[in-house]
Amino acid sequence: MLSQIVSTYKRGEIWWYSFTTPNKQRIRKSAKTTNQQEAKELAALEYNSYWRNEKLGDVSFHTWQEAVLLWLNEKPERKENRNMLYGLRWLDQYLGKTKLIDINKYLIDEIKKTKQISGVKNRTVNAVLQQIRVVLKCAYEHGLLDKIPPIKLLKEPTRRIRWLTEYEEKRLTVELPEHLKPIVNFALNTGLRMSNITNLKWSQVDMNRRQAWIHADESKTNQAIGISLNQAALTIIREQQGYHREIKNAGAKGWRKAVYRAGLGDFHFHDLCHTWATRHIMAGTPLYVLQELGGWSKADTVRKYAHLQHNFCSNTLNASSLVAQI
Repeated sequence: MLSQIVSTYKRGEIWWYSFTTPNKQRIRKSAKTTNQQEAKELAALEYNSYWRNEKLGDVSFHTWQEAVLLWLNEKPERKENRNMLYGLRWLDQYLGKTKLIDINKYLIDEIKKTKQISGVKNRTVNAVLQQIRVVLKCAYEHGLLDKIPPIKLLKEPTRRIRWLTEYEEKRLTVELPEHLKPIVNFALNTGLRMSNITNLKWSQVDMNRRQAWIHADESKTNQAIGISLNQAALTIIREQQGYHREIKNAGAKGWRKAVYRAGLGDFHFHDLCHTWATRHIMAGTPLYVLQELGGWSKADTVRKYAHLQHNFCSNTLNASSLVAQI
């Protein structure tokens, strides 16, 4: 019966779905997946939500697990993030089949205390709280929840920006397995996140115009990002012609072992983005230009690099003063 009400269809490689709600509202959405069965499940879940809400005025039956499934299906690459899935499995023991309307401030505070008692840092606790927040926000946006309970994060010490020196980059390059070298080099030349690099398709690259782009549904900010490709990035792309092996997680065992052998300590894949941004600042790129190049929607994201610009300017002024004395 439901298969007659909900229809799925393809646009390019992505499945979409459409249906008419009991109140005659036409819904058309991207399932953001290349799997038709996942698209059907997502469509059925959303249709049932509309039916319950409009016919019964009832949102009380939806559970945390339903909301997690809905959130994961929004962006298929989320299912490839092992750290994220580990966090969701940890939360499942506390929230699992809990109804969304029963997830309140007090329950969330209990989860927060439990995580703190385990001895982890505030940053790790906040990652759990933010995971709860984004799943509940997704449920709210799809009509599974009337309101989102307040979630207060813990204070975190200001993190230093970690980037590679040229010497560290050479050490890392020597230790990297061959299949990771172009990915890491591309990150250093574009500032892109791991998932944006590993999911990049030929249809998203224009070699003649020296540009690439990330679709809005693949971006962390949900806004399309245009990337200017320098010569090094273009060369890396050209060298991938004829290679068809897909790599979903460049931060896995091979990466971690290379970082360890290179003696880089707590260096993470995302720090390659910091390296790209830091080098731009030290080369004199203005903050507003860096914000545009990096596809960041908020200026606050870029301001953490401002002190580097000041240091660069101070060094330049000191050098100018020295030249004047000579």
